[in-house]
Amino acid sequence: MRIQGIIVLVVLFMSAVSAFAERRGFAIVVDPRSYREAKTEIEAYAQTVEKQGLKVYLIEDVWGVPDSIQLKLKSLYQQKEAPIEGCVFIGDIPVPMILNAQHMTTAFKVNQATKNWQRLGVPSDRFYDDFHLKFNFVQKDEKNPLFHYYSLDASSAQTLAPSIYSGRIKPLSDGQGSKYEHLRKYLRKVVRLKHEVNPVDQILYFSGHGYISESPVARIDEKIALLENFPWLKTQKNGIQYMDHKRDDFIKYRLMSEIQRNDLDVAILHHHGAPEKEYLNSYPEPKNAQQEIESAKLFMRTKIRSAVERGTPVDTAKNYYHRNYGVPLSWFDNVMTPGMIAADSILAYNLDLHLEDFGQYHPNARLVMLDACFNGSFHLDRYLAGGYLFNSGNTVVVVANSVNALQDKWADRHVGLLGLGMRAGHLVQYNPYLESHLLGDPTFCFTSTAGMAVNVNDALAVGNVKFWKKQLNSLYPALQLMAVERLADWGELNADELLNIFRTNPNYIVRLGCMLELANYGGEQFIRCLDLAVDDSYELISRMAITRVGKNGDPRLIPAVIRVAIENNTGERIAFNLNGAMTLFDRELLLEEFNRQFKDCDFYFDKEKIREKIEKSIRYNAGRWDEEVEKIYSGKGTKKEQLSAIRILRNNPLHTKVPQLLDFVKICKDEEVQLALVEAFGWFNLSHTAPQICEVMKRLKDNAIYPDRVRQEALKTVNRLSKR
Repeated sequence: MRIQGIIVLVVLFMSAVSAFAERRGFAIVVDPRSYREAKTEIEAYAQTVEKQGLKVYLIEDVWGVPDSIQLKLKSLYQQKEAPIEGCVFIGDIPVPMILNAQHMTTAFKVNQATKNWQRLGVPSDRFYDDFHLKFNFVQKDEKNPLFHYYSLDASSAQTLAPSIYSGRIKPLSDGQGSKYEHLRKYLRKVVRLKHEVNPVDQILYFSGHGYISESPVARIDEKIALLENFPWLKTQKNGIQYMDHKRDDFIKYRLMSEIQRNDLDVAILHHHGAPEKEYLNSYPEPKNAQQEIESAKLFMRTKIRSAVERGTPVDTAKNYYHRNYGVPLSWFDNVMTPGMIAADSILAYNLDLHLEDFGQYHPNARLVMLDACFNGSFHLDRYLAGGYLFNSGNTVVVVANSVNALQDKWADRHVGLLGLGMRAGHLVQYNPYLESHLLGDPTFCFTSTAGMAVNVNDALAVGNVKFWKKQLNSLYPALQLMAVERLADWGELNADELLNIFRTNPNYIVRLGCMLELANYGGEQFIRCLDLAVDDSYELISRMAITRVGKNGDPRLIPAVIRVAIENNTGERIAFNLNGAMTLFDRELLLEEFNRQFKDCDFYFDKEKIREKIEKSIRYNAGRWDEEVEKIYSGKGTKKEQLSAIRILRNNPLHTKVPQLLDFVKICKDEEVQLALVEAFGWFNLSHTAPQICEVMKRLKDNAIYPDRVRQEALKTVNRLSKR
């Protein structure tokens, strides 16, 4: 095979491929240096992809510009013969850094006025794989030539719906060997493993310390959902195993041992993260009085060292804690000696899994999902997900996040289709976030265990309504879920039908899918669904429902809020989300409903004490943001206070203040404040006030008296608030 000219599309033909499969293709985009260094391995990889039934287009990136790559991919997608269903970027392919699209992330919130460009942008290949989006070029990074900054256009679609799947094969630059040798070894591994007959029959899921992981009921219910996704594992020996960080003081070694099992297929890891670290344990929990003292000493030593790093003299720091907290000065003996610092550092190091550990650690789970912040920072030379891919272990696919991410989401949506032979790239395509990426080979797939007459990848590629309607009654809940989503997207399921499926379907993952689809419709059916969902026996449905109750804010949902508030055994994360939902409702209406419902709660052991506790929670949470938000329009706040209050609205859509805020935005004379408020209204996408907001935004965007920036942002907000 020879590459020549500006671009050459190399088509590798299979001798025996079905006519159906020949109609789809796959693009390999590689930089010139990587192609020269790994030509043999790249072409061998292309041949194995062709054996999967895909027509391969090999594209040498001679432009080094994201727009040119996107244009070529889009043309291959739109062509009549063998349009691509996905692509992979090999080597040093330009990284789009996306601005002004934070609503497409789960958690990324950065002040757009910051001058730190790298911190401001989200590294995202949605630029390449979602052809519904429209971007405007801003600038190229002076220090990092691969970084290209783009702003989401106001006229663009404002939700993600990738047209194709994508993946990145970007080797680590670790200073210990050629990154091109890493690339060659990885591709040889992929080629070898693609020839395996390997069904999904061994799954591990893990929870590290903090956040969702501290809710046992969330992890118990996760196993139930995994068994729905992989029903054949109900009778499989060790089919689905769970590991909790509390199992050991230093869980990393047990976790690494488990993931090094060569028979492990999928590992789903919930924890916090950094670009080169998985946070697994907190400090060991003391088991006796002496350990309690040693734990306190360790804590104090960390405080002293932090103070010293900030410039405080060590004796001053010691005396501060001695005087204010009664800590014996003897606790600080040797606090700054090299030996003590080293011992404490080793202890802290062993709590977490580091990129450096992969020199001795060889993970074999074929697919790993990292539900953490920054583990998938592929734009950096060193990123933790790369540790899983570029070593002698058998891991070939990692799903991870390029920036910070929210754990309170449906992280493993559609994972069950992997067991039916779905290509890994579809995992991100059908559960997309701006920061979520597949790293490794997106065409990798397990051997289907179902013996299905129809290939699931073929079914996903073609909009066959008849086929997907049949799947509503499939034996496999994962197929039912995909059927619900596809048919709803095509307008083949209306809101009443979705609500009926939610009410009657016995499978948790299917009902969760119905609830999330109904959010796109809004209206009466969505309200009725949420009213049912807050009491659901599946923790994730209940947790996500109570969050959406708050985001919707319809007063008709107040009885549901109070039902959850007075339940005796509400899950930890549901109770946490409930407090947030309360802030978005009228306090007096909540208290009135509470008094009505609570009088019949005779099951409480100490009813009056509980009454006081719940009432206190309502009074504290409801109306929590009222005073701050009123600074926006009351004339009592400074400009700085106004902007700060507006930022509150992004995570807390205060429905009760919408009329006042809309009146103010129309007359506001400060362009910066007006612009910020118009942008904040875009976060009211689930609010029952969205139609009201949308009408005002339409008038703003069409009225020439308003500044152009404000009108453009109003257009973006209209697009964000538009429902199906």
